[in-house]
Amino acid sequence: MAQTVENAPQAPKKKGRPKRISPSAVGASPKGAARREEILSGLMLKIARQELRNPSLREIGRALNIEPAHILYYFNSREDLLQSVIMRWDEDARAAAPARIVTLDNFAEQLQRNIAIPGVVHLYLNFAAEAVDPNHPAHEFFKQRFERVAATLAQRIRDEQAKGTIRASVDPESNARQLIAMADGLQLQSLVNPSVNAAQYMIHAINSLRE
Repeated sequence: MAQTVENAPQAPKKKGRPKRISPSAVGASPKGAARREEILSGLMLKIARQELRNPSLREIGRALNIEPAHILYYFNSREDLLQSVIMRWDEDARAAAPARIVTLDNFAEQLQRNIAIPGVVHLYLNFAAEAVDPNHPAHEFFKQRFERVAATLAQRIRDEQAKGTIRASVDPESNARQLIAMADGLQLQSLVNPSVNAAQYMIHAINSLRE
């Protein structure tokens, strides 16, 4: 006698892999937001301590003692998670300096703070290089960040030109881009050789604009 649909044996449920739900939907609930924050904060700490360097999803899961599939329950991808780390670092860095970049010297001070967390700087430089690809999920973030910092530095140069501390012949936009390039290059050099005093070299570059 054929079994009815109601009486048909049910297939065993698979365990261990969470049902795939949009991370944005998960993060909307208090519990989901708390778990997402726990993963993000835990990864930031591991990276800041240089326990992880541009890690794979599997390495992240192993370090946080969580299955990679569960990480993808809260973040769209490895790139989404790492971008969240960089964005949080960027937010924290700006919040740590209430005055932001009010003077060019503040830019050198921010560089000094970055050097104190080499693991995050290493991730930032790696991710920035990957984000050169227009299809990379972090491409727009880095593009906007470079534009924002360049505009701020250019304005700080103009401020000093108005005060007479920087020559009127100095091109604000060109030198702003050069300071950004120097900052990233000095941070890279400091990772390769910790004896490189990145902040001090940046101060020298800024002071040269004032000569």
